[in-house]
Amino acid sequence: MPNIFYSALFAITFPVYKALHKKRAYGRVEKHLAAAKEYEARESNNTNKMPHNKKSPPPNAIAKINARDTFRGIFWNALESYRGLARFKSIENRIVYENEHIIRNAIADCAKQNAPIAGISIHQGAFELMHRALCRYSKHVHLITDSVGDPAFREVLKELRSDPHLTEYHPDETGRLIRELFHTKGILAMVIDQGKHTKGNTVSLFGRPSTLYLRLPQKINEMGAGIVTFRTWSEKKRIVIRFESYYPPKYDENIGIAENAAPSESALVTGIAREVETWIAEHPEQWSWNYHGNFTATL
Repeated sequence: MPNIFYSALFAITFPVYKALHKKRAYGRVEKHLAAAKEYEARESNNTNKMPHNKKSPPPNAIAKINARDTFRGIFWNALESYRGLARFKSIENRIVYENEHIIRNAIADCAKQNAPIAGISIHQGAFELMHRALCRYSKHVHLITDSVGDPAFREVLKELRSDPHLTEYHPDETGRLIRELFHTKGILAMVIDQGKHTKGNTVSLFGRPSTLYLRLPQKINEMGAGIVTFRTWSEKKRIVIRFESYYPPKYDENIGIAENAAPSESALVTGIAREVETWIAEHPEQWSWNYHGNFTATL
């Protein structure tokens, strides 16, 4: 279908969705955005200064958006994800890669140590494209996913995601995943801002207690795997896939974190949380503020 059809579809269905979810999904997004805007206003007024090693987000990015913008961003990015997975040339031709030297250098560094890599990100932009993008760098990409929708939809999505170099795992197969990851010295692909039936790491996002699901990448990092953070966002003419940071194997151990430190206190976890907050602040309209567990404090 052409874009004009989907524009009309969103225009018709969104008011209905909003009315039905005013006290649920839509209402939560409004409250989360209001709290983030208040936090960012304090930051800009220097009443709650950011750490010196934290990049400041562009001013007013969050202040300028509303809940409708975020739902519209999710709608279009989902559409671009599925078109991209279906290998539409109109999508593939828009994808650009930035900072590829980060993942290539990380793979080379880990190869010297006979170690695999974890490529981790969040549900932002056309995020489904990132899993397959990692197949550019390894013949063994291990994707951990959770069940979504009904069985028929799951099968369609699995077929769309398929690639000769990619293997999917359910969260219950974590043991098998770790064994095969260290056997193939490949890449673990996962998103870290949503999880079901699993315990995450408590972090701070926009001044509020939040959850990131970093226990698996943290575990394999302790076992000797490196971690590369990367993200995607959509622009009018481009879909950007950008690699951000490399955390070498045994990151916490090598910088002297105490053995009895809580998982949420580790430098690895707090460093990734700072990155995630910056990513969201730069493109807030392309991230879901509604995932259960994003903000655990009472609204």
